[in-house]
Amino acid sequence: MKKLIILFIILIGCGEKGKLDFVELKKEDFKPIINEASVPVKPDLAQVKTIINRDYPIEIALFEDGRWYYDLPNLDDGFGTWKFKDGKLVLKAERDLFDMEIDVLSLNGDASKLGIHFQDRFGFRTIEVEQIAPNK
Repeated sequence: MKKLIILFIILIGCGEKGKLDFVELKKEDFKPIINEASVPVKPDLAQVKTIINRDYPIEIALFEDGRWYYDLPNLDDGFGTWKFKDGKLVLKAERDLFDMEIDVLSLNGDASKLGIHFQDRFGFRTIEVEQIAPNK
């Protein structure tokens, strides 16, 4: 019985921690964070719209051609593809070490407060991101 209780506690602890509720939106609602250009060979993140979490850290730039660029200062940078699905943006990227899948979602009704939902080595996470406009 004692082993069963310990297993139950472990299973409860392995759930999706930090999952924030999100609001399903239309694709057009995400337009303010999508750059109106095709992805360049090497994006200058100071010159394009991005979403960022400085504490995690991660910075993402989405482009209208359905591609995205990410910078993970602790790991690397790279490219992937994105699409709109079920009221959120679904980002995917193939990497040598692991494949990434990140959902960009609205934490309110108008996409002015955004979060990203993903899985890392610690499990599932949902973290808030801020929107950054280009320095022009």
